[in-house]
Amino acid sequence: MRSAVVTLTLLAAASPGAGQSMNDVVSRYLQARGGIERLHAVKTLRLTGRMSLPGAEAPFVLELKRPAKMRTEFTVNGRKGIQAFDGRAGWSVAPLPGEAARAMGPDETREARSQADVDLSPLVDAAAKGFSIEMQGREALGGGDAVKLLVRGGGGPDRVLFIDSRTHLVVRTEETRDLDGELVEFVTEIGDYRTVDGLTYPYRIDVAPKAQPDLRQRMDIQGVEVNPPIDDARFAKPGPSS
Repeated sequence: MRSAVVTLTLLAAASPGAGQSMNDVVSRYLQARGGIERLHAVKTLRLTGRMSLPGAEAPFVLELKRPAKMRTEFTVNGRKGIQAFDGRAGWSVAPLPGEAARAMGPDETREARSQADVDLSPLVDAAAKGFSIEMQGREALGGGDAVKLLVRGGGGPDRVLFIDSRTHLVVRTEETRDLDGELVEFVTEIGDYRTVDGLTYPYRIDVAPKAQPDLRQRMDIQGVEVNPPIDDARFAKPGPSS
């Protein structure tokens, strides 16, 4: 299972802010999320919800911890699967009888590492995370206008982030992924933002190949916990007897 959690900022083509710089756009995004100080104060994060796939649904729990730890548990047909990154390496357990934890391959590990971000955004401390950001103009989107930001680096594919001119929050991302040697363009749509402990989080995320929208994967977030206690052992790969 893949998830992709992204950030965007939108500017109106004819609005008073049309001449804003990239730094202005990022600054407004950070303010809309709750401010950089509140974001930095988040050390752990737990999201619970349900993932809907073509022909299946899977409850999930995503746990994140600074500086770069991630664990996702999901249940398919009554069996639990796990994907995790312990800060150095990724591992997973398939939701099948008798499956043991296995080390992730390089591509899986890169994706798991990219998900291990408590900020849920490359725009928070972008340079420190190894990202560069460029403005790519504006585009009409969903009855409004959006600023397009090209995000490069961080060990993952280039992404275009679209930022809403009214809310200054992520509404869409586009990126091209290498799936088994085939380049596939994916579109992620983000919405239903809600405030939790002074911070703003999306409660709906839809991901689909641009050419095959019927293969859409939806994540409906049902709960967000800020700074819950999470032991480092949650992210460690189990031993052979575990």
